[in-house]
Amino acid sequence: MSEDVRIMVGENVRRLRLAAGISQAKLAERMGVDRAYISGLEKGERNPTVVTVWHLSKALGVKMRTFFEEKDKKGR
Repeated sequence: MSEDVRIMVGENVRRLRLAAGISQAKLAERMGVDRAYISGLEKGERNPTVVTVWHLSKALGVKMRTFFEEKDKKGR
C-alpha cells in the first residue's frame, strides 16, 4: 500500500458519510465525539483505534473492513 492508511481510512469515512447523507456533526453525535474529531479523521490527521473504527462502522451501518478498502485512481 503506497498511501498512508490514515488517508485511506479518512477518504472512506468521508465517502461513506456522504453516501449516508449525514453531516460531520451528525456522525460525531452518533459516535459521541466532537465534530472536529470527524474532520481530523477525514483529513487523515487522526490515527483511529480499532474501537474508533468499530464505532464508525456502527454509526454508518457498514462493516469495519469497508474503511480499509483501497480505491483505484478513479475513486472506485
